[in-house]
Amino acid sequence: MIIGLAFVPMQNMQNALNGLSDNLAEELQPMLDWFEDNYIGGLNRRGNGRREPIFPHDMWNMYDRVLNLQDRTNNHAEAAHRRLQIELSADHPTI
Repeated sequence: MIIGLAFVPMQNMQNALNGLSDNLAEELQPMLDWFEDNYIGGLNRRGNGRREPIFPHDMWNMYDRVLNLQDRTNNHAEAAHRRLQIELSADHPTI
């Protein structure tokens, strides 16, 4: 269920977090807290805003990418890297 947050628009993220937190099993709550701190930004000390997340929203949030029919993975880059390794017959080629 936590993975589904990647497909929620950022303007609705707080409502989605609250709803998920209310319905999430107690043993998964630390994982949701970790996700919130690292990907959304934890609440600041005053509780009236959020700190900057470690990972920017546009790096992990897929909502706009899905609507724009853009790639959601980096599989194409991984495939190109694998082909390059095969052509050069080396796992870590140097230039």
